[in-house]
Amino acid sequence: MSPTIDSCRLLHVDDDPSILSLTEAFLDRELDCAVTTVTETSVEAALDRLAADEVDCIVSDYDMPEMDGLAFFEALRDREVDAPFVLYTGKGSEEIASQALNAGVTGYFQKGGPEQLRRLANRVRQAIEESRTRTVADRYSTVMEALGYPIYVVDETGHFEFVNEPFAELTGYDVSTIVGSKPGLIKDDDAVVRAADELGSILSSEGPSISRFEVDIVPKEGEPIRCRDHMAALPYEGESFEGSVGILRDISTERRRARELDYRTRAMDEAPVGITMSDPAQPDNPLRYVNDRFVEMTGYDREATLGRNCRFLQGAETTDERIDELRAAIAAGEPVTTTLRNYRRDGEEFWNRVSLTPLRDEDGGIDRWVGFQEDVTAHKRYQRRLERQNARLERFAGVLSHDLRNPLTVAKGRLDVARDEVDNDDLDAVADAHGRIETLIDDLLALVRGDDDIDTEPVSLATVAETCWTGLDTGTATLRIETDRTLLAESSRFERLLTNLLGNAVELRSTTSRSPDASGDGSPGARVTVGDLPDGFYVADDGPGVESATRERIFELGYAEGPGFGLSIVEEFAVAHGWTVGVTTSETGGARFEVVGVDTA
Repeated sequence: MSPTIDSCRLLHVDDDPSILSLTEAFLDRELDCAVTTVTETSVEAALDRLAADEVDCIVSDYDMPEMDGLAFFEALRDREVDAPFVLYTGKGSEEIASQALNAGVTGYFQKGGPEQLRRLANRVRQAIEESRTRTVADRYSTVMEALGYPIYVVDETGHFEFVNEPFAELTGYDVSTIVGSKPGLIKDDDAVVRAADELGSILSSEGPSISRFEVDIVPKEGEPIRCRDHMAALPYEGESFEGSVGILRDISTERRRARELDYRTRAMDEAPVGITMSDPAQPDNPLRYVNDRFVEMTGYDREATLGRNCRFLQGAETTDERIDELRAAIAAGEPVTTTLRNYRRDGEEFWNRVSLTPLRDEDGGIDRWVGFQEDVTAHKRYQRRLERQNARLERFAGVLSHDLRNPLTVAKGRLDVARDEVDNDDLDAVADAHGRIETLIDDLLALVRGDDDIDTEPVSLATVAETCWTGLDTGTATLRIETDRTLLAESSRFERLLTNLLGNAVELRSTTSRSPDASGDGSPGARVTVGDLPDGFYVADDGPGVESATRERIFELGYAEGPGFGLSIVEEFAVAHGWTVGVTTSETGGARFEVVGVDTA
């Protein structure tokens, strides 16, 4: 369907003024639009006019003094004037007609009476319509090419009549391969049926002029590509359907982004912590979003929260210091985390750990404040219980270090006096009991006052082992040191750890000697070894070893035989250093305690 012509501007060039006058009057009458006809009797004047003026069509004589009509036509093309050009000449011949048509003129007519003038007017009208249609088509084509969308035309027989390069790139086929084929080349059967249904809807009397629907394009290689098809019927009159045209848009990325956005939204909605977003551009920075956990945690539904500042959670016991901390961070545009007492809708108090983070726009301004709320009431209660428990432990440690040591010191002193006055083997058992009590007190204090704050320094494993061995009652046992490694450890706790491992080795070896002449106090030949592991060290003995069934429990508090809590302290101090301790069998069948995860200096 050609565009309607409301007005047109014509240029008629002829060296005969009477012809110009007659043709102007006739065209004005025959053309159903407002016609402006400008006339020139010379080619040079016509070229000058066209340099400053645009026309919709040019009618020219052939035989003129300055140059003939075909030369005039070539001059126009050299100057890039591409308006329709019709030769209207009294000197006609088949040769001139052939030259004119071969040169590309729009029309060729011999001058004559009214019938020829009507034919001329009709051709001028057609030429203007075609030119304007081509101009519009070129503009749309330019727009489509600029957009880069895949475009197709399917003829009335259901074959591709045209596809552009973006369409070919999308499908992976050459243009020549697609043109002439049916849509089944790039669509599965369901997609073909869907497109036919949509076209049928367009062609129906009550259907839309354009149908938009999603379709999977099956490329030559790779997975199907989800596209949105914008389909329309080609213009036609009556029952003569001429085909359809469509534009595809790859929405696979768009769908992935939509899914990702949906996932993120769901993640926020269903997050195990409360999430809020507020709008600082609005008065009083009101809430614009709250998730499900915030509703559950506070007891306020969304209608009661959106549009309000979150201070409605505050109450009588909310600390001003925490509120001031939040306000200062918001004023400075900086993230902040604090814990404050808030109130649920039913008035119940709860401790809320609040983190606020600004979301900035492209210009650096704060577009939203995102808040994360976590109900830490249970943690607060546990923390208070732990503080009270630590206070009791500290008091207990005071009892151990003072109230128990004092009477023990008195008892040991009285025992020394008694030994000077009485020679009795039972007094040795009393002294041994005193030693066990003192060991228990030391172990309990070590466990009660131990913490995870470790200040490490380089220590020599061999030197510490020798020092610890010297301080032990080892009897006839011997120590073999097979290491020169320097470790990073806190010296006091490391020394206590190694002392307990060495003492435990001596104790196990002396309790059940593998030698037939065992005396029970570290038999001759008893041997303890300290050696290297790739990432730590070991302490091994040649005693009876540790049964595999009991190895997992040997470090439990109070499980091991013997005085004190030596192995529990070993594990406690190892964990404080970030080490791992375990027990296995030594080369001689005894026990081998391995400490790994140790940093070297």
